Amino acid sequence: MKGFIAGFCIMILFSAFFPQNDAVAQRRTYVHPNLLHYDDKPYHFGFALGLNRMNFSLKSVDDLSTLDYSLQNRHIFDTLYSVLPVPEYGFNIGIVSNLKLGKQWDLRLIPTLSFGDRVIEYTGVRNNELITRTQRIESTFIDIPLHFKYKSVRMGNTRAYVIGGAKYSYDLASAEDQEDFEEEILSRIKQNDFFYELGAGIDHYFFFFKFSLEIKASFGVRDMIARENTIFSNSIEQLNSQIIMISLLFE
Repeated sequence: MKGFIAGFCIMILFSAFFPQNDAVAQRRTYVHPNLLHYDDKPYHFGFALGLNRMNFSLKSVDDLSTLDYSLQNRHIFDTLYSVLPVPEYGFNIGIVSNLKLGKQWDLRLIPTLSFGDRVIEYTGVRNNELITRTQRIESTFIDIPLHFKYKSVRMGNTRAYVIGGAKYSYDLASAEDQEDFEEEILSRIKQNDFFYELGAGIDHYFFFFKFSLEIKASFGVRDMIARENTIFSNSIEQLNSQIIMISLLFE
């Protein structure tokens, strides 16, 4: 997945910053341009549909054997060996608002509703038996991202672009402030998060609308583990969100 994302972004960057010269363009078969004055509009709107891969960047404490194992609601582990994140997949829908800043620059606000799960996996020993316990974290995010978009020159009905910006996320399904559960909660995740985002994509102009394929990576800047003085939260030194989105945009 990481290699695919890197290759895709490099391809888009080359397309955006090293467009074809006039001689090469003239040798190409002429393509009738669609929506020729679309980018002259001061603003426009659309919607986005996509898939996401939610995960954590997790750093455990240096020595798990030094944890206070009495800090358990019930005895689960004698010794904890590892704490690892497990990615899961979900989907997202959003509304696109685009403001023209210049010939090749736009400002974009895309409120998005994102659904997905993440898992923290605890592995250790109890009574000389290796066991694993998992904490599944179901998330329903309200995302408010604000991006700057830099577009390449238009090549026929296609252009490449790169985006960068920041995002605020509020998790409607967070268990941070809840007290009563049907299942035991090993670790809780905070409800609010902040991200910086980088991405790239391709715009294609059809007769009636513009279609875009976009890939974007989101990196959380806030430590998301709720500190509750248990072995499950104390075993994690730092926990940050990492999300990859592949979106189809119709504008």
